Amino acid sequence: MRRASNPVLVTAALGLLTLTGCATVDDKPNGSAASDAGRPSGPPAGADPFKDLPQGTPVAFKDLKTGMCSNHRDDVQADQSIGVVDCTTPHFLEVVSQVTLSAEASAAFPGDRGVMDLMRTACEPTLAPMIGSRRGELISVYLAPMNQKSWDAGNRLGQCAIGYAVPRSGTFAQAGGQG
Repeated sequence: MRRASNPVLVTAALGLLTLTGCATVDDKPNGSAASDAGRPSGPPAGADPFKDLPQGTPVAFKDLKTGMCSNHRDDVQADQSIGVVDCTTPHFLEVVSQVTLSAEASAAFPGDRGVMDLMRTACEPTLAPMIGSRRGELISVYLAPMNQKSWDAGNRLGQCAIGYAVPRSGTFAQAGGQG
């Protein structure tokens, strides 16, 4: 994924895999209550907190499952895989649900932006309660490997994920929803 100048904002079009996210940039300052045990308080200003994290074991997009974690942030083509790490390893994102968009085989490709709008609509019921008032700390991430060719071949699977502003270990569920 292409990173914006602020690592909290995650927005990209990734060729055949589109990974986007949205968040506000109202992060809590380092040393605040946002620095829970098990989660680093944050990198120095301008540092990339994800730079040296392990990339993990390659897993095909279609084989991603709820509960998998990753440090993947680069472009991916449909025939490539995404590195998956054990969630006890510091990571950038966690897949929290899967969605299927427009099950009709004859549905016209809605365009890249349309796919992401569909993903946002499909993921929001799951992600909104998890993120709640913690935007900036937790980031909505939508993974969808759908371009015209993929859509026309019947691919409608997408992944809803939570991204973290700083690397964290464990899962959202293990933390009791405390990210």
